[in-house]
Amino acid sequence: MTTIHQNQKQQTIKLHSQFETLEFTSVTDAKSAVWDHDAQILYWVDALNQTVHALNYTSKQHWHKHIGMGELNVVLPIAGSKRLLLGIQSFVYLFDWDEPCPFCLKYIAALDKGSPGNILNEGKADSKGRFWGGTRGPIYGSSILQDQGALYSLEQPKFEPTVQLKPVSATNGITWSLNNSILYFIDSETKKIDAFDFDIAKGRISKRRTILNLAEYSFMRASRPVAHAVTIDRNGYLWVALMHGGAVIRVNPETKTIVGKYKLPVSRITSLSWAGPHLEELVVTTSRRNMEKEEIEKEPLSGALYILHKLGTGGVPDQKLSFNDADNF
Repeated sequence: MTTIHQNQKQQTIKLHSQFETLEFTSVTDAKSAVWDHDAQILYWVDALNQTVHALNYTSKQHWHKHIGMGELNVVLPIAGSKRLLLGIQSFVYLFDWDEPCPFCLKYIAALDKGSPGNILNEGKADSKGRFWGGTRGPIYGSSILQDQGALYSLEQPKFEPTVQLKPVSATNGITWSLNNSILYFIDSETKKIDAFDFDIAKGRISKRRTILNLAEYSFMRASRPVAHAVTIDRNGYLWVALMHGGAVIRVNPETKTIVGKYKLPVSRITSLSWAGPHLEELVVTTSRRNMEKEEIEKEPLSGALYILHKLGTGGVPDQKLSFNDADNF
């Protein structure tokens, strides 16, 4: 990846017993952590500040670039390309680090056409390189307008959006079982973790069922956290970020139980991804979006990235988008 020196920042790393804190002073609303295992680069976005970030694990160089085209919630590496996929507002773009914005973007597709207030809220690639993206409805006050979004898939060569699930209120988690037979899905407004049978050859989902109803747990009722992201470990267990819950939980999808809970010193957990040379570090992004001054004083490292160590397991590489000749698109 090309170094953008004018945007380079220094991060401070504070060591703790079980995690590191990576503090980037310019980040307000970090999310969409994704690990490029081949390049050993961690990507994430600052949704509110409309900025894409990258951290080279080997050199510790940090890049970021302001896009300035609306809320930016998704970043995804592309196989064999220096470009990235970005999700901005309800649109999907190719992104080029070397070009000045807005010329840094190449339009791919629009989701939720006819609903200009909707936002592409989550996106990942399956093992065939298809893009799966989920939207949410507009926010009024502190509430999301229900049942306004959908879950889509897009694949080359045309990247025409295919509706996989509708309606959806707020897509906030997508991952797959280790054998690619199940897609796990979170619509935050349902307070559930759901599963679908997944046909990897056709790229279709079916037979929705609930793996875990978080509303049934007393700690969920007490602080009203929201399931906000999901990934899978090499043992087939799910790791779920709890927005407003200050924790990451580990879920056994076979027994449908929570088997672990990992507390962090901030309440707003937004995304997570396995990283590092052996995929044994869990990167967790956080946010300070819409926090009051008093809340920030209590949680001054809100918006930082946390790296959890010594978890007794590890992950599998994040998948990349398949886009032939993306650099010349």
